[in-house]
Amino acid sequence: MNKPFLIRDLEANTYRENFFVAAIVTIFIIRIFLQLTDYPQLGLGDLHIAHILWGGLFMLTAIIILLSFLNKSAASIAAVLGGIGFGTFIDELGKVITKENDYFFQPTIAYIYITFVLLYLISRLIPRYRPISQKEYLVNAIELVKESAINDFDQEEEKRARDYLKNCPPNDPHVKAVKTLLANIDALPVAKPNALVLMRMLLSKWYHDVAYSDLIFKVVIIVLGFQIIRTIAQTISILRIRPELSFGEWGQFSASLLAACFLLMGFLTFRLSRVGAYRFFRVAVLISLFLTDFFAFMDPSWFDIVSIIGNVFILQVINYAQTEEKRKKKR
Repeated sequence: MNKPFLIRDLEANTYRENFFVAAIVTIFIIRIFLQLTDYPQLGLGDLHIAHILWGGLFMLTAIIILLSFLNKSAASIAAVLGGIGFGTFIDELGKVITKENDYFFQPTIAYIYITFVLLYLISRLIPRYRPISQKEYLVNAIELVKESAINDFDQEEEKRARDYLKNCPPNDPHVKAVKTLLANIDALPVAKPNALVLMRMLLSKWYHDVAYSDLIFKVVIIVLGFQIIRTIAQTISILRIRPELSFGEWGQFSASLLAACFLLMGFLTFRLSRVGAYRFFRVAVLISLFLTDFFAFMDPSWFDIVSIIGNVFILQVINYAQTEEKRKKKR
């Protein structure tokens, strides 16, 4: 087997997801709390305990947990605490990058947004930057077996471990040892999920049923068509009136125009190749997420937050439609 320097955790997607959710929710909670309480000062006299310090404390706690404990529950707790810490830390970005320590520095939200976009792209790259090695499959199978010494080992975990071992050389002594351990462990039926997990499963099922329904797909296509019409109308208005636009407004308009061009190409190729059309649609939505919404966050509003959520939802629908179309062609 080859020996990779870094061994990827094939179960880590949940940790990364919890980290991002915790960080984003923390930023929203802090901003709303500060606005409702008129930005109180924590400290006495000239002392002010900025919440960037609390962010560092949460991240330090997450690191200590990861360095001190071996089980997956510790990793789950560390992911949430790390997300809370990072959200608390980066919320004060304006103070760090300005000479005046200006928390209200206008482009801060845009910088925070692009930071999360880059982190998301990096997190997507980690599982894909190279094929999963045999060593990684083996180590992940061992990790699943290790959990059996800590918690109950259910049939679903046993199946995942055996699937990982199928990608390992059968004559390797480590593989044989893990298979022997699996054969001697009585896997329990999959445990009934607790209330929190059950709620998450129900929400996931509801989201899947909604996002991947034919009706929603038609609505998404109509929305994408409306975006083209809106961009054309906006372009005509700018050419006629020639208003003085700020840098952020020019960036937002230019990105919207580029996205509209890809949308138009998608509609023009829809009858010839749906897969090709979905590819154009996907690029357009990504441009909206990474560029249009970035410039919009130079002067953010609640509508811009709704726009981001909407674009993420549309991207999921387009990805699903593209995957289904490819499956149809393979049949």
